[in-house]
Amino acid sequence: MLRHLWALTQGQRRPLAAALLLTLAAAAVGVAQPLAAKAVVDALTAHRPLLIPVTVLVLLLLAQALVGAFAAFLLERTGERFVLGMRTRVFSHLLRVRMHAFDRLRVGDLMARASTDVAVLRDALTHLSVQIATNLCVALGSVGAMFVMDPVLMLLILCVMLVGSLVINGLSARIGRASTTLQNAVGEISAGLERALSALRTVRANRAEQREIDRLTTLAHRAYDAAVHSARLTATIAPTAQMAINAAFVLVLLIGAVRVDEGALPLGALVAMLLYATQLGGPITELMEGVASVHRAKGATDRIQEVYALPIEDSANAATSRGPLWRHPPQRPTSSASLEIRDLRFGYSPDAPVLRGLSLSVPHHALVALVGPSGAGKSTTFALINRFYEPWSGSIRIDGQPATDVDLQEWRSHIGWVEQDCPLLHGTLRDNLCYAAPDATDDRLWRALDLVNLTQKIHRLPAGLDTDVGERGARLSSGERQRIAIARAVLARPRLLLMDEPTAHLDPANEAALTVNMHNLRQECALLVIAHRMSTIEAADTVVMLSNGTAQATGTYAELLRTHCGFQRLVDRSADVDGSCRPWQPGVR
Repeated sequence: MLRHLWALTQGQRRPLAAALLLTLAAAAVGVAQPLAAKAVVDALTAHRPLLIPVTVLVLLLLAQALVGAFAAFLLERTGERFVLGMRTRVFSHLLRVRMHAFDRLRVGDLMARASTDVAVLRDALTHLSVQIATNLCVALGSVGAMFVMDPVLMLLILCVMLVGSLVINGLSARIGRASTTLQNAVGEISAGLERALSALRTVRANRAEQREIDRLTTLAHRAYDAAVHSARLTATIAPTAQMAINAAFVLVLLIGAVRVDEGALPLGALVAMLLYATQLGGPITELMEGVASVHRAKGATDRIQEVYALPIEDSANAATSRGPLWRHPPQRPTSSASLEIRDLRFGYSPDAPVLRGLSLSVPHHALVALVGPSGAGKSTTFALINRFYEPWSGSIRIDGQPATDVDLQEWRSHIGWVEQDCPLLHGTLRDNLCYAAPDATDDRLWRALDLVNLTQKIHRLPAGLDTDVGERGARLSSGERQRIAIARAVLARPRLLLMDEPTAHLDPANEAALTVNMHNLRQECALLVIAHRMSTIEAADTVVMLSNGTAQATGTYAELLRTHCGFQRLVDRSADVDGSCRPWQPGVR
C-alpha cells in the first residue's frame, strides 16, 4: 500500500518535500525549547544572568510560530494541487477507458472514486505523510534528548510506549479493512443515486420512488455501519496513546524526583524531561492517529488503482508507430466504396458471437439502409465502425484505409454518428451543435439547423442558439433532440455518416423533410442508416438485410421485396397468415 501511495505523489514530491523540511525545522525548534528552558532554570539556580537564555527561548518560540505557519500554508497549497492533479488524471483516464470496461462498471461508483476517494487520499498523502514524518522526528528527538540526560529513566518510558504502540498497530489494521468497506459502500450509494436520478421519469411513472428510497437507505445503512465501526476503532487510539503518555509523564515525575533527591539528576534536567514528556503527548498521539489514517486510506488507494488499471483506448500518442496519419481526404478515392466491411466477427463474450462473418459496403455518395430484426447485429456493427470495440477477425476500411492503420482519433474524425437515443449534454444549443466542430461559424450552424427544419423554432427562442437545453436535453422534445443530434453530426462534415433510426422521433412532416435532406447529404458524404421506417428504407439506394450476424441479402427496396421472404416479413407487407411469401406485384407493398 505504501508503494502505491508513494506512486500517487508523482508531480508533487518537491513541494511536499519542502513542506516537510519546513515542518521538521519548526519541530526541531520546538525540540530545542525544553533545552532553552533548562538553561533558564540552570541560570536561576546558579544565579547567573538571564538575558541571554531568556532571549534564546523567546527567539525559539517566535521562530517555531513563523516557520510553522509558512509550512502549514505550503502544505495546504500542495494538498490542493494534489487534488487537482489526481482528479485530472482520473478524469483523463476514465474518459479514455475502453468501452467494454464500462459494460461491467457503474458510472456513479466511478464518480465517487474521482471525488470522495481523491479527497481521502489528499489527507493521507499530504497532511498525514508530513505529520507522520514530523511527529516521528519530534518523538525521536525528544527521546534522544531524554536518553542523554537519563538513560535509565528513558528506557522505562520506552517500555510503556512500546506496549501502547503494539495495541494501536493492531487497531490500525482493522481500521484499514473497515475503511475499504466504507469506501465501497459510498461508491454503491453514488451509483444507486445516479441510477435513480438518470431515469427519474421512469421511476415516477412506475410509482417506484419508495422502492428506490428503500434501496438507497439500505446502502446508506451499510455505509453507516462501516463508518461507525471505523469510528469505534479510531476513538480507541487517542485514549490508548494518551494513556501511554500519561504513564510516561508519571514515571518521569516520580522516578525523576527520586533521582533528583539522590543527586543523580540535576533539577534543570528534570524540568527539561518533564517538558519533553509533556511535549511527547501531541506528537505520539498524532503519530498513532496518522498511522491509523493511512490504513484508512487503503480503501481509497485500492479503488484509485483499480481505475488506473482499466485499459484505455489507443491515443494519438501511438500514431508515430503506425505511420503517417490520415489527416486529409485523398483527392481520389482509393476504393470504390467509402466503407468496406469484410468477414467481420465479434461478440461481447467469447461464447456468444453477435456478428458471424458480416460483409457489406457503402459506396461514395450513397445511402445504404441496414435493416433486420432485433439482435441481428445492427447496433454492434455501428459500434465496431466507431471502433468502440475491436473485432475478433475481419476488416473495416474507409476509402481503402484499414482501421488498424489509422490513428483512433483520426479515424473517428471522419465519421459522424447519430445515436438512437440522441443524448444531449448540459449546456446551450450552441455548445451541443459545436461539440464535434468547435470552430464552426454561425452561418454553418444555421445551415445545419435548416437541414433538420429547426431554423424558425430556434429564431423564436429569446436566447436563440444560447438557449440552455437542460440536463440531458430535458427542455427539448424527443424529436427536437434527435434533430439537434443530426445537425451536430452533419456540422462536423464527416466522410461517413452513421444514423441509428434517424426518423424514429419525428412527426410525418419532419420525417419527409429529413428524407429529402438525406438525399442532399449524399453529395457530401456516404450514409449508413439503421432503418425501421418505410420512408427511410424506400429512400435508400441499397438495403442490407441482417439476420443472425450476417448480411442475408443486399439490393434495392423493390428487389428485396420481390425476392427475399425475410425482408417481406420484416416490412410486414406481403406475408400470409401462415408465414409464407406472396409473389411480389408492382405497386403493391
